[in-house]
Amino acid sequence: MHAPSPEMEVLEVAECWRLLRIGHLGRIAVVEPDGSPDLFPVNYVAGADALFLRTAPGAKLDAFAAGRPVAFEIDRENHGDVWSVVVRGRARILDTDAEVEASGVRGLRSAGSWVKNEVVRVDPDRVTGRRFPRATRNPVPGSRSAGPPAGHAGHDGKPKPIPHLPPRPGGSAV
Repeated sequence: MHAPSPEMEVLEVAECWRLLRIGHLGRIAVVEPDGSPDLFPVNYVAGADALFLRTAPGAKLDAFAAGRPVAFEIDRENHGDVWSVVVRGRARILDTDAEVEASGVRGLRSAGSWVKNEVVRVDPDRVTGRRFPRATRNPVPGSRSAGPPAGHAGHDGKPKPIPHLPPRPGGSAV
């Protein structure tokens, strides 16, 4: 793993859990039987040391039942910063009323209109997070661009034009 840039803050695990507790919508990635990833938006609730969500029969539930690894991600723009938290681990289907009651999902509302009776617990192996201050975005070292990305507003609030770059010698302009 490379060292973070001065513009990126690596979040402590406690801060990651605080951010997880204020959210309610994230994305969960599962591994399909053929090894390919799939990604689903989910409503969730964060407990003290795990995430809980409801689901219906389908690809997610099949992946959870098979014990394949999962990754869960939330991100937000907040007060000029952009942050992301990722939880990697395994999901398991809760099968006792006591576990379901303790999970806190009873009041969880789904964005979909269908019934989601299965309650799932994501037990993390690793929780990581990063925060990027928006005001310090710099071009990639060695790139030919300068200033904010094309179409982004400058200090006066007006969009900046796309810079014209001449074609590369002996190559295409793209």
